[in-house]
Amino acid sequence: AHPDNYKTKKVLIAARYAGLEIETPSGGAATSTGRIPVLETEQGCIFSSTAIARYVSRINRVVGLYGQNLIEGGMIDSWIEFCTHELEVPLCTWVLPVQGVFPEVKEATACAKEDVKKALTVLNNHLLRHTYMVGHSITLADISICCAMVDGLELVLDEAFRKPFGNVMRWFNLCMAQPEFAAVLGSVKFCGGAGKAAAAPKEAQAKKEAQPKKEAQPKKEAAPKKEAKGDKKEEKPAASPEQARKDKLKKVVKEGG
Repeated sequence: AHPDNYKTKKVLIAARYAGLEIETPSGGAATSTGRIPVLETEQGCIFSSTAIARYVSRINRVVGLYGQNLIEGGMIDSWIEFCTHELEVPLCTWVLPVQGVFPEVKEATACAKEDVKKALTVLNNHLLRHTYMVGHSITLADISICCAMVDGLELVLDEAFRKPFGNVMRWFNLCMAQPEFAAVLGSVKFCGGAGKAAAAPKEAQAKKEAQPKKEAQPKKEAAPKKEAKGDKKEEKPAASPEQARKDKLKKVVKEGG
């Protein structure tokens, strides 16, 4: 069984409450049966995470993971079945494409979101008047539902989606405050949709600053002014003395004949 799979983690949490140590080796009976996870015991093997979790929870009756009486045991089974069929199926349809397990089908994802919302609404209404799913202490019902929600809370259930389900979030935080849960699940970082939305304007501003500023175009040189029509014509250079004498002589000869 893969230790990071939520189905394995619910078995490990139940084992901590029961005071048992469970190893998670690779291979073994899983290779011959084709089903994982598989619990190997001296008396035989038990496969399927739900069957293993039920077996482990019943070992130590004092802890009360399977309730204090038959009616509580029946209620726990009811919530486990609800978790498997009403919550895990649509949540996996939504989460697994995000994890890259298989390509997303948009129509299936849209339906899954609505089904998850319906399941969380049922849980939220129930937890309005109950601290735990069944009875007055942690049971396998709490363990199963809490583990099933972890991947969704980290990857897809953003702040806006979680907001209407305050009772569920209060209960989830209560479960995570238990040392048995914290030892197996660690710290759960909620998906923050608000953070992504706030980052968008910053990215736009960064892109805007990164663009080079346009260089200022040089001003056109002023065209030279046209000369006024009344401007005086250029004066001819003064004649030299020798040229003046010749001109005077020509004039005298012309007049005298």
